[in-house]
Amino acid sequence: MALTIIETPGAANANSFVSAARMTAYCEGRLNATIWTGAVAQLPALVEATRDLSSGIDDWLGVRTSATQALSWPRTGCPDPNDPNGGDFATDEIPTAIEDATCELALQYLKGGSADLAMPHQDDGVKVKTIDVMTTEYFEGAKPTTGLARFPRVLDLIRPWRDVSAWLRVIRC
Repeated sequence: MALTIIETPGAANANSFVSAARMTAYCEGRLNATIWTGAVAQLPALVEATRDLSSGIDDWLGVRTSATQALSWPRTGCPDPNDPNGGDFATDEIPTAIEDATCELALQYLKGGSADLAMPHQDDGVKVKTIDVMTTEYFEGAKPTTGLARFPRVLDLIRPWRDVSAWLRVIRC
């Protein structure tokens, strides 16, 4: 059965924040994005990127518009960071930044090929690497970068739509 993209905001069967046409338009305005036009896995990349953004982020502003919607967007009670009057974002739309982040992440998944991008990169924390007689030395305390943290451009796009207060931890002495 062929994969069909369903990008209807709020739909119970939605599987992508963007259509393939929207992704193509995004790639037309981005350097080094030609892998999209020739990729066999275009649609799975969109679905995977949407899945990771929808279920991998638990600190979105606002709440889901409907209990039956499949994805984390659209949302209710979500302040629009682009509204100079401080209004909320529309409850039946997905912000352009979320769509762009989906496109960017899908593109990175296609560029990754068969690599599992959820796993730490093999060179994370490497200080010295010698191939002949194999030497690898890691920086002290180096931690692998995993998941969406590997894609700073994606995180920058979605930052205004996340609840940064969830990131803060108050310690009283």
